[in-house]
Amino acid sequence: MLSVERKLKIAEEIEKNGGIKTSDLSTMFNVSGMTILRDLSFLEEEGLLKRVYGGAVKINSSNRELSTIVRKQINPGEKNIIAQKALKLIAAGESIFLDSSTTTLALASKLADSAAVDITVITNGLDILNELKTNTGINKICCSGELQEVTGSFIGPYAENFLKELHAEKAFISASGISLKSGITVETPVQASVKRIMLENSLRKILLMDSSKFDNTRLSKVCQISDIDMIITDCKPSNAYIDYFKQNNVEIIY
Repeated sequence: MLSVERKLKIAEEIEKNGGIKTSDLSTMFNVSGMTILRDLSFLEEEGLLKRVYGGAVKINSSNRELSTIVRKQINPGEKNIIAQKALKLIAAGESIFLDSSTTTLALASKLADSAAVDITVITNGLDILNELKTNTGINKICCSGELQEVTGSFIGPYAENFLKELHAEKAFISASGISLKSGITVETPVQASVKRIMLENSLRKILLMDSSKFDNTRLSKVCQISDIDMIITDCKPSNAYIDYFKQNNVEIIY
């Protein structure tokens, strides 16, 4: 297991159980106590937990964002597969929304290296803007707002009001969780609001989500699954999802 995957699973265990012992984590992941202590120190710096004697406890981590540096390292191969499929959906002359997720960042990277012609990208992501800056075939529009440093995204009322005035053929967004019960969810209300506006102001709503996000639920709801036109993922979801997609006219690509 990669270090970043272990850290993410530790954060998820503490989120689910409220706390856990260092010795239990060492046994669970078959690594030394020193390795676990380093992982806990890193996660504490990220604001995802609080270290205590003999372990760590939850500190309202359900509404905390993992940093972009960490998120980039999670399932990069799957994100590239998804991005390659999504790239084929972008046509010359189109305007598209890209949210500030690392999955859409993978799409932006492929778009930047493509022979894109007269594409307009509207984003709230600073990293996405930087990724696209060298491609002169792409018109770039970035919203104003409060910069959330941990995710490199512009959020808040200024960002929302800016985005409400713009419309696009397609919106490509990602999220932290998808479930049949809770719909599509993310860690914070401000991120959910920006994604929701992008979806509402686009003709075609496309969710980019790797398979590890299925059956996960986070704090803030973006929308119902049935509000989405297409989901692109890296492998086939369970039959329960396939049946739901068919019943609600949600196209699935994997």
